[in-house]
Amino acid sequence: MEKTKGISRRLICTAAMAVGLGALPFMAAAQSYPEKPITIIAPTGPGSLVDILARLIADGMSEEWGQQVIVKNAAGAGGAIGLGQLHDADADGYTLGFVPANLTTVPYLYDIEFDVAEDFVPVVQIAGASMVHYVSNETGITTETEFLEAARSNPGELTFATAGAGSIANLAAELYQTMADVEMTAIPYESLNLGVLDVVAGRVSTVFVSAGQGMQFVNDGQLTALGVTGLTTNPGAPDLQPIAELGVEGFEINSWFGIIAPTGTPAEIVAQLQAEVVRQSQTPEFQDALSSAGLEPLVGTSDDFAAVIAAELDNWSGILGN
Repeated sequence: MEKTKGISRRLICTAAMAVGLGALPFMAAAQSYPEKPITIIAPTGPGSLVDILARLIADGMSEEWGQQVIVKNAAGAGGAIGLGQLHDADADGYTLGFVPANLTTVPYLYDIEFDVAEDFVPVVQIAGASMVHYVSNETGITTETEFLEAARSNPGELTFATAGAGSIANLAAELYQTMADVEMTAIPYESLNLGVLDVVAGRVSTVFVSAGQGMQFVNDGQLTALGVTGLTTNPGAPDLQPIAELGVEGFEINSWFGIIAPTGTPAEIVAQLQAEVVRQSQTPEFQDALSSAGLEPLVGTSDDFAAVIAAELDNWSGILGN
């Protein structure tokens, strides 16, 4: 009997050691991470809000960790090109994606070879807010009601700037047209900043974009702001009412930003990244950038971000799935 107990004890100890040794590579990876430069893929063009925020986070991580953190722009196809590159990267924590909210619309708008829900692991959501509906001063429109009247009276004549199908600006305009029963004409840009400048110049009628990308022109008298796309006020444009209260009942679409990694990235590294991004997001420099962009911090856990992505995939499936 004692012999049996002794064998059992040895088996248990051996098994425990095997489990422990099996976990050692992952523990060692997390303890030594990062050992080489990290690349953050921004699936938008240079100068975009995604690009600006990604570079702020990257610079802070580089300084803290003593390793270069590079932001690589991979614009196109509503973010699908950049997401495809992230999908093809090694799941070792050295390639990340800094993604906007249209991460959850790509599956319904493009023929892609990856599954957003299965092939990426959420690291952390960073910030978000509603957008602002701007109109060119050249239109003579000063209120949301006037815009609706003009759009309904002249189908297709009003134009809107977009960063392409699947971009959050495009989705906002398309949802607006559907819910308001109006027709506008899309003018695509590789970078929405160029679209905003064309709205300011009067070459394009309107654009849905963040407070940070347009309110400075409003304050300078070069652009008119009509309303916000959320159901509450926007901190970057506190005097504007929700569009849902200005003639398009139920209209709501919000922008957010977060970091994801390829599925299979060690959990210990994901936790380390989450903690560091939380720390970086609390710096005065990043908080100032959020405030200037009209964004609010939404930093939480990886599980919190996963729940947001799952809910929005389900929501857009109902709207775009067909």
